[in-house]
Formats: sequence, C-alpha cells, structure tokens
Amino acid sequence: MRLPLCLSGLLALASCTPQTTTTAPVRQIKVSGYGTVTAYPDLAEITVEVSFTKPRLKDATVETQAVVEQVMAASRPFIKTKEDLRISHVSTNKEYDYVRGKEVFLGFEATQSLTVQLADLNRLEEYMEALLQTRISRIKSLTYAHSKADSLHREAHMIALRNALKSADKLCGVLGTKRGAVLEVTEDGYGSSSSDDGWGRPRPVDMELYGKGMGGRSFKLTPDLMHFGGTVQAAVALE
Repeated sequence: MRLPLCLSGLLALASCTPQTTTTAPVRQIKVSGYGTVTAYPDLAEITVEVSFTKPRLKDATVETQAVVEQVMAASRPFIKTKEDLRISHVSTNKEYDYVRGKEVFLGFEATQSLTVQLADLNRLEEYMEALLQTRISRIKSLTYAHSKADSLHREAHMIALRNALKSADKLCGVLGTKRGAVLEVTEDGYGSSSSDDGWGRPRPVDMELYGKGMGGRSFKLTPDLMHFGGTVQAAVALE
C-alpha cells in the first residue's frame, strides 16, 4: 500500500523541477575603423623663465620678481582672462661653478616661470616681440592646441564608427548575409598628431637668452595642421 504513495511523491517532485534551455550564441563579426579630422590650432601657450643669481638671496628674489612684474604687464594686453596667465612660485637654489677643479660658490639663484595662453594667433609674433623686450632668461616652450579638441576627437570617433560599419557590410557581402544590430562599440582612446612631435603640437623649445642673443632649439611661429584621430572596435550581429 505504501508503494503508490512513493511513486506519486516522485512524480510531484519531477513536475516542480525547472527546465533549463540553452540558446544558440548570436552570430557576429568584429570589425575596426579609423577616423581623422584636421584643423589648424587656435591657441598658443608660451612659458618663459626668469632667473637671477646674486650674492644675497633677497637681492636675487627681488630682481626676479621685478622682471616677472614686467612680463605680466607686457602680457596683459594680449590675454582675455586672468586664467590665461599662470605664475609659478619662486624657487631658490645655491649656484656653484667649478674653477680649476674646485667648486666655487657663485651666489643664490631665484627662478620663477610664467605661462601665457594666447587665444589670438594673429598676435603671436607681436607678443613674442614684446617678451623679447623684457629681461626674461629663457623661453621654455611654445606649444599649440585647439579650443575644441574634445569635439574634434568625438567627430573623429564617429567617422571611425561609420568606417567600421562599412567594413562590416563588405564582410557580410562576402559571407552572403546581412548586417544586424551593433552589439558593442569600444573606443580605443584619443590620438592627435602633427608633423612635429606626434601629439598635435610643435616640439617644446628651450631657448636661453644671452644678452638678447639666443641659444638652444628654435621655434616656429606658424603652426602646422593638427590631425585628430580616433579608432573604434565594433561587434556586429549577423542576420
């Protein structure tokens, strides 16, 4: 009499067990695309350095700050906002030289740098002339940039995606199928380059001024064309 009850219990458990089903993986292909946008820079950033060595640290600091004030006054007519002019703190150090194999103390050195962002490249040459009329010690760098670099990079990535989908259509034609939905898109980062340093700006300069003479690498006042590139990887379903 107990056997039918056991069988009915087993049947009840079997009916409650969930049924697992496996779905076939989505047929897909992976393609990549590259896009580029070109534009001339509309910003320049110039960094100069002021440095003096004196027997007394106070004298070196005072003279350095006096020239910095001179550079600030020369720069104000060329900038639009206060944020376009950045000034570092004064750094000090002891200056030594070797004379006949012996280390000789020359004095205390005070150094300060200024960075100016120039939004009107038509005035770049005029501004550089104004800088050279001051007592700066060095032109550390002159680099170019674009105020809409982010949007230009996004545009390059959109072009890269369109090129990737064109590649997918060609592969589908070879496979005799149609392209389905885009399953995944991955951007491989930003890139920009020019003919100079590979990052969208001329190489930084380091030009020392010796009594208005110049030493070191020269720089170009005419910027080169910038190239903003983007690469994407896309996974596309096949119908």
